Amino acid sequence: MFEKLKEINLNVTIGAVISIVIGIMLLVSPAAIITIIAKVIAAVIIFSGVVFLISALTDSTKSALGITVAVLVAVIGIWMFVHPELIASLIPIAMGVLLVVHGVQDFSLAFDTKGNKGDKWWLGLLAGILNILLGIVCIGNAFGIVKIAVQLIGIMLIYDGLSDMLIVHKANKAAKDTVDSSIVYEQDVDEFDDFK
Repeated sequence: MFEKLKEINLNVTIGAVISIVIGIMLLVSPAAIITIIAKVIAAVIIFSGVVFLISALTDSTKSALGITVAVLVAVIGIWMFVHPELIASLIPIAMGVLLVVHGVQDFSLAFDTKGNKGDKWWLGLLAGILNILLGIVCIGNAFGIVKIAVQLIGIMLIYDGLSDMLIVHKANKAAKDTVDSSIVYEQDVDEFDDFK
């Protein structure tokens, strides 16, 4: 049983150390990690384009559309590989556009509320302004937003690793205390038997 516990503790500790290392890397150098991930995605797209192109060229019909699509996929992959920051920026840009659209909707609803003599209609107006400002920040500083998100993930991974190590330490201590108390108990019984 204790061998199984040691094996589990070792696995958890190794996973915790890996989480901490990755977390520190994400926290210290988020731009480099984002670039690496984006380049890996771009390389997969390039590879897919090349495979499609080979397939289209070896096909007996040699479809011009198939060849064009394959070349286009490969070119897009190469462009993404050369500009990896653009891949990472797409998500915050999309979220920024969504926030701006919701902000405009909030404006409209706030003025509808005012027109219907609703109270505190200005709260909707403030929410709309805030949504639009946050949307502009997301669009204007998309890569910065991604870096912050990656750093937050890094902090979460560091926490995960440290908490796992703490739990392993507590589990080991509890197992050791159990073994020590059973040994003491057995010694007391043996001494009692010897005394008789």
